[in-house]
Amino acid sequence: MDREGGEEMGAHDHRFACVRLVPIFAGLSEADQHLIAETARTQHFEAHDQVYGAGERTGLHIVHHGQVKAYRLTEAGTEQLVRLLYPGDFLGEAALLADTVSDHFAVATQPSEVCFVPRAGVRRLLVERPTVALQMLQTVSARLGAAEELLAAVTGRSVGQRLAQQLLHLADEAGSPRFRLPTSKKDLASYLGTTPETLSRRLAALQEAQVIRSGPQRTIEILDRVRLHGLASEV
Repeated sequence: MDREGGEEMGAHDHRFACVRLVPIFAGLSEADQHLIAETARTQHFEAHDQVYGAGERTGLHIVHHGQVKAYRLTEAGTEQLVRLLYPGDFLGEAALLADTVSDHFAVATQPSEVCFVPRAGVRRLLVERPTVALQMLQTVSARLGAAEELLAAVTGRSVGQRLAQQLLHLADEAGSPRFRLPTSKKDLASYLGTTPETLSRRLAALQEAQVIRSGPQRTIEILDRVRLHGLASEV
């Protein structure tokens, strides 16, 4: 194999590894996964680079390395964090199911590598492989449910309750009472529907009450999970 052919094979293998990260493609044969990889292309972004913007027609964006945040702009021009994406997470599936444009922005929060699969290739796959379409619909439904839960929490719970619930969720994700906040306090405040100042006061109050301990580099340790769960559940 010549050098150029070897480089192309290496690039394909790299895209193939990216495609295999996505749960909706897990049920496909390896041959079909290779077909998707052939249509994909790798994109590199530095921190704060925009992956795509609101109003754009997007394809499927798969985070291979790094971290990407999706957010909307409020009428006041402030960011409302929708969610954070890590390796294996993806964006753009809603635009593939309906011929619409994006209603949010996606920005890299750190140096990131994203695999982009054009909508034409994925939509053709959805027609040929109904099981993939079903998996994608299930993913969209799960995200819609999570969005509805967040909306209910923002409108029906206090900031303290929302914060306590989020800290418990992050600890469960980490599998440890000690974890690192995955984003800045500004973004976390946006996600919880509050201000950075209010969030800082709430965190300080939890630390003073010895419910949590804050450390360097956004580390948090839950010292009293029972009390924190009580704060999240109180009416």
